[in-house]
Amino acid sequence: MGKLILCSSVIAKNPYCFPMTKTKVYSIEEVCYYIRNNIYMMQEEVFDRGFADWIRGELGMEETADKLDRMREDHNNLKDIVVTLCCSCDYYTESEINELIVIMDQTQNVPMRGRQKIKADTYLKSGSLERARQEYERILKSPDMLNAQSGEYADLYYRLGTAAAGMGEYRQAAQAFQKSYEYVNDQKALESCLYCLKLSGRTEEYQKRIQEFGVTREQQTFMEAQYEEALRQSVDSRECRVVRRIRRMKEQGDEAYRKQAAELVFQWKDEYRKSMLS
Repeated sequence: MGKLILCSSVIAKNPYCFPMTKTKVYSIEEVCYYIRNNIYMMQEEVFDRGFADWIRGELGMEETADKLDRMREDHNNLKDIVVTLCCSCDYYTESEINELIVIMDQTQNVPMRGRQKIKADTYLKSGSLERARQEYERILKSPDMLNAQSGEYADLYYRLGTAAAGMGEYRQAAQAFQKSYEYVNDQKALESCLYCLKLSGRTEEYQKRIQEFGVTREQQTFMEAQYEEALRQSVDSRECRVVRRIRRMKEQGDEAYRKQAAELVFQWKDEYRKSMLS
């Protein structure tokens, strides 16, 4: 599953493999974790007779399996199935289950591609940048995108660039922003592409793109002024002030700098892990 999950119930000898993602689960807790992290792609067909048989045979959850069989026969909706599974163990709280219900209510009539985008956007907004990037890339590579309009491609590439830039992957971000611009010629995408090229230190490519996309001298002057202002603001940010204070403490021989530096590094590592794994 890729994450440590505390399981207090039966562990299956033979795992269940979800067909769509090829993910193997060994417990009801892992099933619940999988549901929550793939809620935007859940469909009633996922919980078929084979799944109910696995619940019954491997986990010994006769009552839950019988409920799933009845729900399938009665054509119950996905929400009822998810609630039944999540309430069959204590892995999620009532409020967390209610959050899943809200998401399902919001997305029940949204096609698969739309649900995947909602999932990616949620990752992006929450700072889970690596997962957001993976989801946007997955959507863009999907055969379903063959019917997409230019505006949808542009939007997805722009969001992909935003995720990559947030991770410091400026070269990849610049490429994504450029593709976004090529689809709809949006000035914001062009500026983002050029900013990322400057941040990546690719001066020659920056000048090449300036000429290639016909950026005027006035536009270039404006963008570079904006870039310099952003740099100035970043230097004056709280994070930079903290670093400068720790550096001064070290220069002045204040040994307390070691503890503060360690705490800051721990905070950065924690933020990075969350952006990659949350």
